[in-house]
Amino acid sequence: MNYIKSIIFTIFLLLAFSISNNAAMLDLPEHFKVPNNPFLDKITSFKELDAKVFLSKENKIIPTEGTIFKFNGQELLKTKDDLYLFISQTGVIYQLEEKVDSFYSFHRIDVTININYNIECNNFIWNKHIYSYGGYGFWKLNGHLRAFNFLDKEWDIVPTNNEIVSNGYNWVSKKEGKLYVPFQAIVNAGIAGPESISGRRIYDSYYLDLVTKKWVKLGSLNASAKKLVADANITNSFFAVDSGYIYLVQDEAYYFNFIDNKIYKSKNSELNQFFIRRSSSKDIFLYKDSIYSYSPQQQIYITKKLSVDYFELLSYPIWGLDNNYFYAIAFLVFLIFTVVFSVWLFNRSVYKKLEQSQLKILKSKSINQAFVGTEVALISLLLAASKKDNNTEIHEINHVLGIKDKNVGLQKKVRSDIINAINEKFQFITQSESPLICSVRKEDDKRFYEYFIPASELKSIERILDKN
Repeated sequence: MNYIKSIIFTIFLLLAFSISNNAAMLDLPEHFKVPNNPFLDKITSFKELDAKVFLSKENKIIPTEGTIFKFNGQELLKTKDDLYLFISQTGVIYQLEEKVDSFYSFHRIDVTININYNIECNNFIWNKHIYSYGGYGFWKLNGHLRAFNFLDKEWDIVPTNNEIVSNGYNWVSKKEGKLYVPFQAIVNAGIAGPESISGRRIYDSYYLDLVTKKWVKLGSLNASAKKLVADANITNSFFAVDSGYIYLVQDEAYYFNFIDNKIYKSKNSELNQFFIRRSSSKDIFLYKDSIYSYSPQQQIYITKKLSVDYFELLSYPIWGLDNNYFYAIAFLVFLIFTVVFSVWLFNRSVYKKLEQSQLKILKSKSINQAFVGTEVALISLLLAASKKDNNTEIHEINHVLGIKDKNVGLQKKVRSDIINAINEKFQFITQSESPLICSVRKEDDKRFYEYFIPASELKSIERILDKN
């Protein structure tokens, strides 16, 4: 009997220990204090600082040892008015109360229960509201916008007109009140297929208007920009600057300016090395024109100036013409081409029919009615000379036209009128732009012209005049 009692007592102790241990693993302090340290001293001294700082393991502030949050990262969000501490992927938030003596005092402001639904989400503060966007959890990436409810101390879902999913390539413009997403990455392990697990890309660019809570399409990611983000994984630890993000791509620093839709590449190798050594983006932030990087081991800040002069503008934007617009324009160009080609084909058909009609007239030998007697005489004179490779002089033409005894001015006018009339009739009959009668200056006296019929038109005019 005593043996049975001992077994029951042992089981009871084990259960009590297990329950007690599990309870301890769930507890977080409601309040805690942190002694003065160079990291917080510097950040709180910058009254105008508005930044997010991902904390390294050595620089964690919230005491999570002995809890289920031991391995979670921590984020610090600093605004001009407040300072908040987040336990990553949980929704747990602490707020700095005040500095008393040599201690910073924090208190927890949430009663969050659900966790691990927002891994690598983007926590941010805009217009004194705390938001959380996107993240991975329960086998899929989501594009939800959540807002912290200070009254109920819980997170509320914020309905939007669409769900745009980001894999970390997103940035909030505090000045504009916009959340930019240059492209989507859809991860949903609940759908069969390797693409659902690795991530399916949709290269349409959007921004979320935080006032209206509506997503607005900007266009489609530029083809060259696609190459830069081709190997982008699920991550949110990029270095934020005033107008966008600085990304590290194959040991090169690229500045994505979302406001101006421009991409810059660093031409400063020293700056590249600085970012490469801090690729985890922990304990680092930008204040005014300087980058502050904190070393927990040495408890000092390393600063580096950041200037636009360190970057060169690339020839392509982040996003460009919407693919849908591209197809519409391509269709419009095709339609215009089709119409122009159809008109050209129709005109060509009309010209062909006209030419055939003219040829029928030629065969009926009635075309001679197109030229009057003096015109036929002049054509015959020129034709006979041109067949022998000779040119016809002005006095011969005057003789044929019966104006050899007229004054020079009248001779010139009559010759010009008749030659122009012959050329116009010939071009109409042959439906070409080639004149029948051409002129060239005399070799021995450049003041005067000689006239001839080009060799290319001899057969045509012979057929017209029916000279065999």
